[in-house]
Amino acid sequence: PFSLKSWIANRICGNMEPARAAMAGATLSSAAILALLRRYFRNVRPPQLVQRQVDETSGRKDSLLVDLPELLRDYWPHLIWEWNGYTSTSWAGMRAVLHSHSASTGRLECLKLADGGTVSLHWAEDPAPSNACGCVVLVLPGLNNHSETPFIQETMHHLRESGFHAVALNYRGVGGLDLTSGRVGCADSWHDFPEVLSHIQRERTGAVVCAVGFSMGGGMLLRYLGEHGDQTPIRAGVALAAPMDFPAMGRYLEGHVAARAMNFAIVNGVKMFMAPRFLRSSLKDKVSVGKALRACTLRQFEEAIICPLHGYADAEDYYRKNSPLPVMSRIAVPTLVVNAEDDPVIGMETLPLEEIRKNPNVRMALTRRGGHIGWGRGGLAGTSWADAITARFLKVHLHGPEAARLVQVDLRDHAPVEHMTLQPPMSRL
Repeated sequence: PFSLKSWIANRICGNMEPARAAMAGATLSSAAILALLRRYFRNVRPPQLVQRQVDETSGRKDSLLVDLPELLRDYWPHLIWEWNGYTSTSWAGMRAVLHSHSASTGRLECLKLADGGTVSLHWAEDPAPSNACGCVVLVLPGLNNHSETPFIQETMHHLRESGFHAVALNYRGVGGLDLTSGRVGCADSWHDFPEVLSHIQRERTGAVVCAVGFSMGGGMLLRYLGEHGDQTPIRAGVALAAPMDFPAMGRYLEGHVAARAMNFAIVNGVKMFMAPRFLRSSLKDKVSVGKALRACTLRQFEEAIICPLHGYADAEDYYRKNSPLPVMSRIAVPTLVVNAEDDPVIGMETLPLEEIRKNPNVRMALTRRGGHIGWGRGGLAGTSWADAITARFLKVHLHGPEAARLVQVDLRDHAPVEHMTLQPPMSRL
């Protein structure tokens, strides 16, 4: 059978003596390895910090860089899984499916909302009393994820080891919940946050509340924080791989061929994720199920299902009314946004860097590699880089830099849970 490798070798080395042919092959191999290493090391660098300009003449230091030294260190992407945004995101997405059977821990609590809808809170086991910091962290999964998704369980585990009470929110119709109202879990589920947060405060009287959101969950967190300003009970927030300009992201996913392929993969994941509960509910009679099943893009699916159920004129209206961008300037609590330049779902060009620089409460850490929440350990030992940054940031804004330094020690010394051992980073789309 034809072999390209053999053909190239024969063309280059076929007329050479064996010794010279071996030397030529070794030279070619060495050159290829050096080229790959050169490409890899060009991507090793600290995250870029996007924030309001610090006046150096005032003598004031950038407290975020002082308190989170990881942002000054090189981020080391995985040599294989983080080769580029598509490889990390695609492989991580497959891994999420392959590990969907992983066991979860904690207790599940159903919560009936005022309009008859049902959500659930998945409480992780409480941290050790000697390590508890008195803070509840609300974890907001992304599209096609829920509280039992392995990476959500991993994040909750790390938060617990850092002394936080972690609780993940399952949106309407997600995580095995029946649809008991005329709405489904989607990008406007931030409207449910006030009721959820009030319940958490009743359950944990006196506890401080923070939040971390992944992808769509991060976008909803930013929208909620902007809408409620200083009237929110959330003291600090972290948004990981969050879309901030929904209309721009919608256009990006319908642009070049690779983006359209990613769009197609995502929307088919949504169909499989939503279908079991949705088709058993009465909501299927209010929409065109056939149109939804034929959808090849998120926009087509949302116009078939989300818009008619939630009262939006079209997908553009849905994006505009839930996008964080129009309210970013009103975020009044310390907020860290973490994104990767090579994210194939959001797209670097959709990130509103200038808007982030206008608000002193919002900072962005922008890594060169990582894809769509495909960050690995990044050079840290024993934990996810994104989880370590999240825990340290929250500790800094709750208890000061000394407490944050303790988080770094705890996370580095703690071995990852079993389903993450020797595995590449997982998609958290």
